[in-house]
Amino acid sequence: MFKIFLISLLLLFSKIAYGKYTSFLDAKSELILSKHIDKKILIGNANYSILFWNVYDAELYSSSKKLNSRELAIILKYNRSIDKDTLVKETIDDIKQQQNISKQKEQSWKSLLESIYVNTEINKKFIAIKINDKSFFYYDNEKIYESDDQEFNELFFNIWLRSESKNPEFTKSLLGQ
Repeated sequence: MFKIFLISLLLLFSKIAYGKYTSFLDAKSELILSKHIDKKILIGNANYSILFWNVYDAELYSSSKKLNSRELAIILKYNRSIDKDTLVKETIDDIKQQQNISKQKEQSWKSLLESIYVNTEINKKFIAIKINDKSFFYYDNEKIYESDDQEFNELFFNIWLRSESKNPEFTKSLLGQ
């Protein structure tokens, strides 16, 4: 009986009881976002899981309460390790689901991703920031790439933001809907 009381008490004072979300944005990630987006507002958050694998948590920030597609940031906090080859393959596959791309462009973007992706570790963060036509990518609070390729940038962010994504419920939650 005491255990039930204790658990109830913990739930009463936890974020679960109040339904209040607590961001996983830490001071270093906050500083990175502040370099690119003056006023950042959390639009939404979501958890990406496949079957029983909890892959990552995501947060979407923008410069206004309504998503500004020209000033946004997606932060992923990994809940499991993922090898670099899997990340590259999944990213390219998702881009190809959105749009037919030439073999040359596919190979070019695959080489790019192979050069910037790393094997992820649990609790490490990947940050992708889009400001107008430019994007900035960080892993574990270190800048790993900067892109002026508007087509790549649009397709990359649409992995999470397009309505016909692999997981529409995830996208709706991330968009705060």
